[in-house]
Amino acid sequence: MSEAMKWIVDGFVKLSNRQALNDLKANHCRMATELKSRRGGALDLSSPIRQPQDQKRVLEKGLAKLCGEP
Repeated sequence: MSEAMKWIVDGFVKLSNRQALNDLKANHCRMATELKSRRGGALDLSSPIRQPQDQKRVLEKGLAKLCGEP
């Protein structure tokens, strides 16, 4: 997991920028879907597929903080 993503999410949480977090989450979902659709070729895409999924979890935690969840 990239520390940069955690810093970005923390920044958006501090700014209460829910829209930016939702946009970033949607982008990561699209990226994961695109990578999954390209499985089966000569390249091993398991690591690139896992990265947006891990980052999505960080984004969801940030959104939960904005909603007041622990």
